[in-house]
Amino acid sequence: MQAIKTVRTDSTPEVIFNPVHNTLFIAGECYPENPNLFFQPIIGTMQAHFDNKVSAKFYARIRLSYVNSASTKSMRQLFMVLNEAAHAGCAVDIDWEFDEEDDAIQDLGEDLMHGLGVTWLNFNEAPFVA
Repeated sequence: MQAIKTVRTDSTPEVIFNPVHNTLFIAGECYPENPNLFFQPIIGTMQAHFDNKVSAKFYARIRLSYVNSASTKSMRQLFMVLNEAAHAGCAVDIDWEFDEEDDAIQDLGEDLMHGLGVTWLNFNEAPFVA
């Protein structure tokens, strides 16, 4: 399985997917010009990872400071892939980190979890001090 490592830019987050350790890390601001071009390789790789084998555990740490509405749709797709893996038997933990003073990012995490009917993930909100 192919690992992913993208460098953070002004408009895209750093993304590190390690299939050996079953981890995903996303951090930064997220407003790429074309969210589909940015997210589809990530979502496709994640889907292929879970299609190949169901891991016992998977850990995702997501620390975003801004997400535009177009990227929110792609984040929903990513959460659905993680939810399907959890439904298939993988224990998926997500740490959703946000600035304590940023209600929008906190609300986005809650929306991604509850607005989609995602029920199989272990979701942890974790405020951080910027």
